[in-house]
Amino acid sequence: MKFSHSLQFNAVPDWMDKYVAYDHLKKIIFQLEKERVDAMNQKEKARQDEGEQATPTTTSHLDENVFLTQLDLQLEKVFDFYTQKESELYTLLDELEASTDVVQGDDVEYYPNNNNNNNNNHIHNLETLDSTLNVNGGTTSNDEKQPSIEIAKRRPSLESRFSLHSTTSSHVQALVDLRARLINLYVSLSELESYIDLNKSAFQKILKKHDKVLDGDLRSQYLKKMVLDSRPFMPQTIQVLQSQILRVEKLYANAFCQGDTHLALRQMKSHLRDQVTYDRNTVWREMVSQERRKLDAHVKNATQSRKKYSVGFIQLEASLIRHMCFFLLAIVVFIILLNVHIFAHQSENYCFALLIFAAIMWATEAVPLYATSLLIPFLVVLLGIMRNEDGSPMDAKTASKEVFASMFSDTIMMLLGGFALAAALSKYGIAKAFATHVLSRAGTRPRWVLLAIMFVSTFLSMWISNVATPVLCFSLIDPILRTLPDHTSVGSCLILGIALASCIGGMTSPISSPQNIITLQYMNPNPGWGIWFGAALPIAIICIFTCWSLLLLIYRPDRDVPRLNKIKPTTGKVSMTQVFVMFISIITIALWCAESSIQDAVGSTGVIAAIPLFMFFGTGVLNKDDLNAFLWSVVVLAQGGMALGNAVTSSGLLQDIALQIKDGIQDLPVIAILAVFAFLILVFSTFVSHTVAALVIIPIVQQVGQTLPTPHPNLLVMGAGLACSAGMGLPVSGYPNMTASGLEDRFGNPYLTSRDFIVTGVPTSVVCTLLIFTLGYGILSAVGY
Repeated sequence: MKFSHSLQFNAVPDWMDKYVAYDHLKKIIFQLEKERVDAMNQKEKARQDEGEQATPTTTSHLDENVFLTQLDLQLEKVFDFYTQKESELYTLLDELEASTDVVQGDDVEYYPNNNNNNNNNHIHNLETLDSTLNVNGGTTSNDEKQPSIEIAKRRPSLESRFSLHSTTSSHVQALVDLRARLINLYVSLSELESYIDLNKSAFQKILKKHDKVLDGDLRSQYLKKMVLDSRPFMPQTIQVLQSQILRVEKLYANAFCQGDTHLALRQMKSHLRDQVTYDRNTVWREMVSQERRKLDAHVKNATQSRKKYSVGFIQLEASLIRHMCFFLLAIVVFIILLNVHIFAHQSENYCFALLIFAAIMWATEAVPLYATSLLIPFLVVLLGIMRNEDGSPMDAKTASKEVFASMFSDTIMMLLGGFALAAALSKYGIAKAFATHVLSRAGTRPRWVLLAIMFVSTFLSMWISNVATPVLCFSLIDPILRTLPDHTSVGSCLILGIALASCIGGMTSPISSPQNIITLQYMNPNPGWGIWFGAALPIAIICIFTCWSLLLLIYRPDRDVPRLNKIKPTTGKVSMTQVFVMFISIITIALWCAESSIQDAVGSTGVIAAIPLFMFFGTGVLNKDDLNAFLWSVVVLAQGGMALGNAVTSSGLLQDIALQIKDGIQDLPVIAILAVFAFLILVFSTFVSHTVAALVIIPIVQQVGQTLPTPHPNLLVMGAGLACSAGMGLPVSGYPNMTASGLEDRFGNPYLTSRDFIVTGVPTSVVCTLLIFTLGYGILSAVGY
């Protein structure tokens, strides 16, 4: 939780205006940062106009004086309010102590030892008084009441003294009032102590923010000379306040708990707002966490209106109607194909109907992608699609075993291992630290910052997936975006560069994207990380430079903004946990790269993936919440694709389709066949989804490769798998583009439009596809594919 939210959540509502205006001070810091960058750009443009060489600008002290003035006002506000409340509460405490001493000073005989009736009457009165106090706000339980009565037999209390005088309601009410006043005073003093802590933290954090954003050294000086020397934050003041709280505890204990301070403290703490806030805060965090984990909840613009249409008496949103239409279309096509005999065997016809049904559902997203995957095993078994090796129909029990066996393989295990690496690298700030240190050395020229952030996006996509990388990189360039001039295209250039680089990064490693996991499922033998790197990295690097050149040509960021705000590197010492995470990650990746050499010992890459899973979860580096945060929807989607692929193969449909395609292309060279499939996948992945393109087309490519006169299944499958990541010409082309298309500037306008993706993304996609069936073909042929 951000400190500004924590401050609002834990502050006393009636005192809200008396706390440090943290958000206001933070806005001043960001405004000063923007003004500083604007001044630097104005000087740079002036030097360029005059033909002079740019020199580093000196830092002005004007911003520090503005910020210091605001800090002084906030410190004075805290000082005045604390002094006022301290005087009020301490005076009230003295008055309560005096009134309590008068009551306790009454010379009243407690009860004679030889008068059992008086004794019993007193205990009855005390029980009545306890129940009355509980009804009026006390929290004493039945377990606590009996010991208090036993103590009352031995030691007189203020309650017993009042009960001896009279049991009339006036005396009971007097006790209730006294108890309420003591509790209210205790709560107020405790809130005053919390007020000091929150404001002290606010000054520390805002000064730290100032030094980090504006490259200053104000925290050590101002905090020591001004804040800590101010009366509310002096150690002596805090000690006096704590002693006053102890006085209230003793007064309450002597008056109502027979001197038992532990019991008094427990009763009074139940009224503390801090305790109520803690309980509420804990529950609130857990609810929000569960909401995000289960529903993938995100903050959305509540003011955005959604189109609704009336269907009879029912109001339906336009998106829901669209999904319903697509779902009905898929059902109708499915039913028609079930009754049309296209292939010789019924199982093939049914399998073809299921394949088209799944393709429509995945392409239109009538329901979530993973939901369609969960339906596939049910339909495969129900329709009797699976066949034995002799061609006879497989019984339902055997078919279900085959289907579920295909849904968990070494590929899925490697996907989980990749999730574990990504979670650990992100959780302990290793990925962010690497990125900020690289970007901090990129300088302030827009062209070099753009190239650096694109390479960082590509590199991080190799290890923490191209789904999570854009989110991290967009947050890294926030210091640049908030200091850009209004209505400039530099922000669009940077964001589009991150999105396209992340799409390109999706092809760089076996765990960088879901489509690569699906591709590996259809490669035999597994290429290993070494061969994958050898083929994918050269293509990716050339694509990055091509995309960078297009962005510079189209947006011309250097001309618009000569200098950008410099990104600060992440500070802090390297912890042993970070060293451990890096060690395990390097060992795992090294074993994956050497998998072909140690295959006799480990069997497959899935076995190696057990290392990070056990080491991270077994040592507590990752916990249950991290496991729940895995992209299980991607896992289920991949499993559904594997189940469908197994069914298509078992039914014989895949072989028939491959033979028919082979008849039309068998006379073409392999490079031409790869080009045909690469451009087919490019179109499919641009308009639909990278993952869906892999699910539908990769199995067909594999069968075609096996049925060629000279089989080249691995070459065609890997080339097609790389082509799945090449589609990046539209906002819907892959997760990175979808994430980037939703970003808005401070005016609420989107940074990117469809035109931005088309102008830069389409040429980059075409170049990437050309490289796959030229350079990629050459590399894969050289390794024997």
